Formats: sequence, structure tokens, C-alpha cells
Amino acid sequence: MCLKMSKKVEFLGFFWYNITHMIITKHGESFLKFVYADKTIAFNPISKNSKQKTTKFGSDIAISCLYHPDFNGYDQVSYKDKVPFTIKGAGEYEISDVFIKGYGLKQKFQKADEMITSYSILFDEINLVVIGPISKAEDFSNEAYEEFNKGDIFIVPIGGEETFTPKEAAKFVKQFSPKVVIPIFYSSKDQLKEFSAELGSELKTEEKLTIKKKDLPEEGKKELIELKTI
Repeated sequence: MCLKMSKKVEFLGFFWYNITHMIITKHGESFLKFVYADKTIAFNPISKNSKQKTTKFGSDIAISCLYHPDFNGYDQVSYKDKVPFTIKGAGEYEISDVFIKGYGLKQKFQKADEMITSYSILFDEINLVVIGPISKAEDFSNEAYEEFNKGDIFIVPIGGEETFTPKEAAKFVKQFSPKVVIPIFYSSKDQLKEFSAELGSELKTEEKLTIKKKDLPEEGKKELIELKTI
């Protein structure tokens, strides 16, 4: 699947379309990498102080859902003179034609009260929604729900305990109309199977997701993608 950017360039009397796609890869429970044109976004990079295995690469933007070693390894996504612009909480941000909105909720994480942020990320024609490790969504503002409703791709935790259970995650996603759903923050295949059944979508497994806007599923249909951790 792929995302088309309709930037038209005239060359020797002909029009050529500069087609740009996005690549999404998964590097941990909730550590994601988005590559679009010449931009790289690290989402929830794992710190070297975490017990989880981390991955190091350079990024232009680093986004964190909460201040915790499993989510805030900004140093791991800095490389040589490439230091990312960091986003650590709620607000509106515009960085090099990438538009980001964050919506925070105060909830428990590992028994501590934390401000957990979920994000809407707009790359030209495609909108990603990434939900933080939350267990309740009732306190999201109307503005947040309106923004999430624009999402083409939903990335949502399904692992239970301190996040949505598979059933709760499916119920939340069904309030919106995403074309692609990617589960994160889970520990077993059984959780994936339950989420797939509750959502009513067949699960496909990919090492990476390459997206063009024109190839997203048509309205009313959604694809459920398990990304392998690489």
C-alpha cells in the first residue's frame, strides 16, 4: 500500500508526478519509525536506560507519549549533527510541512500518575493517529475526537493491564473510520487474534508498511496490519 503526493512538475513539455510514499516500521512495543520523502520521525524512541532493546538512527522529529525510559530515548535518534526536534506533550506543532497535534490525559502508568499524550500527525494528504498507552478514553475532548476522526491510519495499544484490552481497543477504533489499523503494546498472539475478531478485520503481517494515499482501502473498509519488530 502507498501514499501519492500530487506534486506536478513540468519537464520538456510533459508533466511528471512526484510520487512520495511513507514507510512505517516498528522497533519495539510502541517504538515506531515513519519515513516520508526526506523526513524521518521517531515515535516513542526507547532510551538506553530502558530494559527494552533499543535501536539507534537519525531522525528529524522525535515524539514521545510520556516521560519514561521506554518512550523518551531522544539521544538514540540523534546521529552526528542530526538532532531531532522533540515533542514531549500536548499542543500544536508545525515542522517542515508536518502538522502535529497532541492531546494529553492524566492516567496511571506503572502505578504512577502520568500525563500521556496521543497524537494526530498530518503528512500532506495522509493523517496518522497514534494513541498513547492509555486505558480510558472518556476524558478526551471533543476537539480530540474530531481530530482523530480524520485519521487514515490508527495506531493503538491493545495489551491490557495499563492500556486498552483488545476488546476496549476495538470498541474505541470502531468510533472512527480509519482505513488501516496497526496494533502496538501487546505481548501475545492471542491478544492480536482477539483484537482481530473484535474489530472484524483479518490480520495481515508485514515487516514494514509502504503507503500511498491512492492505495488505501475504500471508504467503509479497513485493513488490520501487524508490524513485525525489527
